[in-house]
Amino acid sequence: LAGDAGLPAAWCPPAAAARREEQPAGGNLRASDVYKADGDEELDRLLDRHEDGQGGGFLREGRDAVFTELFTRLDASYVLGRSDRECLHNLLDLDSDGRAARDLFRRSLKLWYPPLRGKTALIIVDLQNDFVTGSLKVAEGEQAILNTNALRKAFKFDLVAHTRDWHPRDHCSFWDNHEGAEMYSLKELTLPDGTVTEQVMWPRHCVQNSPGSQFHSRLHIEESDVVVSKGLRTEVDSYSGFFDNCKGSETMMRRIMFESGVTQVYVVGLALDFCVGWTSQDAASCGFESYLVADCARAVHPEPDHRKLVADFAAKGVTVIDSSQVPVQRNFKGETAMKLARKLSLWRVELLTTSRSQAQTPDGGPAKEHQEYNRKDSSD
Repeated sequence: LAGDAGLPAAWCPPAAAARREEQPAGGNLRASDVYKADGDEELDRLLDRHEDGQGGGFLREGRDAVFTELFTRLDASYVLGRSDRECLHNLLDLDSDGRAARDLFRRSLKLWYPPLRGKTALIIVDLQNDFVTGSLKVAEGEQAILNTNALRKAFKFDLVAHTRDWHPRDHCSFWDNHEGAEMYSLKELTLPDGTVTEQVMWPRHCVQNSPGSQFHSRLHIEESDVVVSKGLRTEVDSYSGFFDNCKGSETMMRRIMFESGVTQVYVVGLALDFCVGWTSQDAASCGFESYLVADCARAVHPEPDHRKLVADFAAKGVTVIDSSQVPVQRNFKGETAMKLARKLSLWRVELLTTSRSQAQTPDGGPAKEHQEYNRKDSSD
């Protein structure tokens, strides 16, 4: 979780304090009542109580005491089991020598412990010309843009990320790259991992640097926004802003969210039944609270009743809301903290065994741009 463990130096907690608007519920922690500013004073007092007095740092017993106290404050009803404690030890003893250095342990706690993270992110999916007015126009796509702009004006998110389809000309999803294929038909394709899937034969859309690939002119973009490109690989489609469709390559999205301290993700854009849906589901699978803001999205196949779609999303950890419900009230639980810890632990292993990012400079746009990288390429 930090440069000391062989990970990027950028994995240090942001200095600015996160927005803390949690309301106490039962025995649950109200973060602003316990930690001041970015948590420095209370966190340091907690660490002072349990640091090893002789060699410095934190032995296993000291870390256990810290975990117990944090979970007591967070959710007194949650009992840390043996597997929970092992997960936390593996996550937070980053040099794996049995003694966690104070500075590294402290930074790692701030990256993991939900009330110290607690930031919000808005993921705006594929609001590009081809999806709004072009070759793959989604009905009422421009209304999704207007609603998204209004949402940004009504609530300030800690992080805003835009995804964009950024396809090469020979992309596998384009119907005219397959002889005899019909537009919108299904064609069996063999993915890079060897599995066979049915690929929708889409009209040619969002070809790199084409007019159709540009963000729509009515979409509000700020200097601090991040742009994440997807669908760069010829041989596999990428609906999600996190992974390609066979999970063979990954964008920078998950890493950006984790290192920014995000716990709560809101997903909007086009189209609800494809890229927006897949992105929100992958956000949930990565350990974030994931909310699909339905009135800021539109579907390729609009239906009068989306009850089944909502139920499918719920089964995969996604809550469907409308913009009037943003922000959703947080109520941190012990289960939430452990879910995030397990996801971060897996993510740490992946970072240590896969390629680092291939972040590129922006090509004239206002926001920072990040490309995909291959998760299975460990040569870097």
